[in-house]
Amino acid sequence: MKTALLAVAKALALDFEKILAAEGFKIFKAEDGQELVDLAREIKPDVIILEKKLPVLDGLSAVLLLKNSQETRHIPIVAVCEEKCNQEEEAQDAGCDAYLTRPLKADKIRQILKELVAR
Repeated sequence: MKTALLAVAKALALDFEKILAAEGFKIFKAEDGQELVDLAREIKPDVIILEKKLPVLDGLSAVLLLKNSQETRHIPIVAVCEEKCNQEEEAQDAGCDAYLTRPLKADKIRQILKELVAR
């Protein structure tokens, strides 16, 4: 079974959980950036979905830690941002493999998941 690790706001998590469950993913959730890093190292998910604004350790710092680690650098990471934010370049520089803006579109999420997990 494919696994996904989510570190997003609760309102967003519900949207992602519906889509991920429909696509056959087992879902793990992290409440903050440090928990995200720890869980990623433990479970080695097939994909990570996160927001930049996370408590304890922000999302992009978590991405840098994961992408600089031999054991987790292969895990695809999707960054999620507000509709009008201009953080795509920053997310890519940190090592994110894909980028989504709100409002989220289910078809776009499915397309990105298929592309990233198929690698």
